[in-house]
Amino acid sequence: MNLEKDDDFFSYVYDVFGKFAQKKPELVSLTFSRKIGYPLINRFSEMSLVMPLPRFQNGLFFFEGFTFEDTQEQRYCLWSLFLASVYHLAAHAAVSRYGVYEKWMKNKTREICIRVIDFIEDMTVEKYLLSKYPEIWKNALEINDKFVELRNGITKTSNCYKTIPKPCDIKDQNMLNKIRIAINPMEIGDTSYEKKRLEIADLLYKNRQLLPKTRLPYCESDDNNTGITFSKKTIMEFQFDDKFSEMVYKLDELWQASEQSRIRLLKQYGRHLKGLHFDSIGVSPEDLPEFVRIRENILPMLRRIRQQIRMIVNLTDSPKTDEIGIVDMQMAIQAIASKGRLTEVFEHNEDRRAEEAWVILIDKSASMRLRFDHIKEFAICVAEAANELTGRNDAWSMYSFDNNFHVLKDFREKYGQRVQARLGGLQNSGLSLLPDAIELSYKMLAADQREKKYLFVITDGHASGYERIQEQFSKIAKKVEMSGITLVAIGVSRATSKRFRNSARGTDLKQLVAKFITAYRAASSDM
Repeated sequence: MNLEKDDDFFSYVYDVFGKFAQKKPELVSLTFSRKIGYPLINRFSEMSLVMPLPRFQNGLFFFEGFTFEDTQEQRYCLWSLFLASVYHLAAHAAVSRYGVYEKWMKNKTREICIRVIDFIEDMTVEKYLLSKYPEIWKNALEINDKFVELRNGITKTSNCYKTIPKPCDIKDQNMLNKIRIAINPMEIGDTSYEKKRLEIADLLYKNRQLLPKTRLPYCESDDNNTGITFSKKTIMEFQFDDKFSEMVYKLDELWQASEQSRIRLLKQYGRHLKGLHFDSIGVSPEDLPEFVRIRENILPMLRRIRQQIRMIVNLTDSPKTDEIGIVDMQMAIQAIASKGRLTEVFEHNEDRRAEEAWVILIDKSASMRLRFDHIKEFAICVAEAANELTGRNDAWSMYSFDNNFHVLKDFREKYGQRVQARLGGLQNSGLSLLPDAIELSYKMLAADQREKKYLFVITDGHASGYERIQEQFSKIAKKVEMSGITLVAIGVSRATSKRFRNSARGTDLKQLVAKFITAYRAASSDM
């Protein structure tokens, strides 16, 4: 599957990771988090990786145990660590086989088991980098050395592996050397790989004094409170090859652009929060591999969606049908809800419609999980349909909400990897501040200069979260409709459908997508 790549920070990192890991995006999950300090690996079942993002506070960046000033020199250090972490995680995705340890861990102390496993797999990654990508390993080793210099105040020789602690005696040193030689990436046809790995794991488990007590910053850690926090006066000077340095500068450039865009976006929505009850407003979490996996699974449905769109277009272009002209929106919605004939929704004149603005609002509260089993699948279908139907990036936006409000796609954003990753990150949770979400969407539409505006709400209609929320729900629905914005509810139950002038009931994924396509096409096509 070929995704349209955005020239932004996250797409760049996904691209670097994917090429190095040599895995399809749907096979390895890489996500990002501002809440963790070090990379995380969910080792068992299906491997998933979490990459920390820098946190900026009071003019300083905090990342993987370091504190950096907001200067080009120190940002260079920061993104050097970041890039080393990306390569380290990608190497794990390429060569680590955590599944071999699951049975071995039974009846053992989990904390020690994890230290053993990380020691073995980190060593495997280092051997892999050293043999396959010596230039990248050399850059990582440069970071190793500088970090150890800062930690210990001494110069560390370049021949030492980061995972090997200083041995306490000759016996330990000899044992470590044997283990180091024995650990290698899995080779094709090696039927004894699992047996050899578990023998090494048993040896390390019994001799746990050999395990390192510290972990370097670009390596994974389950304990986000560990590590050394350096003062803002800390300065590291690295000697990298030209390609690595170029990538570091590229990351810095893209990150600054990405953060500026995010801050502008949140300010735009934050201006309309007065009187609303949301805990927070933000950009939706991202999971591009999840989007790719789901999209692959629903490709047959997406193909049918495109066929339905082409059929509608062919009908409206045919001189042999009465289904030609300008869409009467109210009649179109009524026809959809009542399953009436499409020929009645067209006004036969040659005038072109005014430009339109659309908002698609998705309720992802916990109650929606009971009514809709596949909220992400539905959101992806709707987004793909909207993108196919409009042909314009600025014609539609998409938001999700529970007791928080998240931007999935802003009017000014194109439907590329960044938006797709947000769709992949959708999760059901929380309360349903439905009236607040409708009101915020209404305020965004009201500020838009385009003449015709439509608000599609995918919801079960069960608002919850504060006293008299049902009363507020009724008030805002009337307010939106009286303003001239067409409000359409899709998915509501029979009991709550009466609160909307225009609604389409249902729970089946195919049925709801079909209703959305018809309504969207009827309202947005320029016949």
